[in-house]
Amino acid sequence: MPSPGEDPVVCRCFVVSEGVIRRAIDEHRLRQVEEVTACTRAGGGCSSCYDDIQAILDALHGKPVPRNVPDASGLTSAQKRALIVKVIDQNVQALLDLNRLQMQLVDVAADRVLVRFSGGATGTPAASFLALKRYLVKQMSDACGQKMNLVELNVLESLAKAPAR
Repeated sequence: MPSPGEDPVVCRCFVVSEGVIRRAIDEHRLRQVEEVTACTRAGGGCSSCYDDIQAILDALHGKPVPRNVPDASGLTSAQKRALIVKVIDQNVQALLDLNRLQMQLVDVAADRVLVRFSGGATGTPAASFLALKRYLVKQMSDACGQKMNLVELNVLESLAKAPAR
């Protein structure tokens, strides 16, 4: 048990403290355990701390809407995911292929779409990559009837690998 004033370790696999998790959530506006894991590695080992990370998120943001309950848009996360998969297949995949990019759709929750890009100009400020991401967000937003936010797990993962400041 930590002594008063000590920052308790939440993830024993990667030795990530609660303070590190809270700072990452605040600095990067993280809303899901998967985002916290991508940014801090917490929860990326045995996953026994998943509930602890979710409890920290809940304490900061409140409990998330259950996935099978429609949000303010009138759609559930599963319905949004289906619409996003359809729009990617119909309108975006050909552009990804032309740019030698692959995109993994990891999760859809409320207005956040978690993806991981690979290949091509991934992670660069190349105009074609930025334009493609903007087009993707527009297509997803139009399909879901609300502004959707693209969360690139690649970016969060690179922060986890960066040396501490």
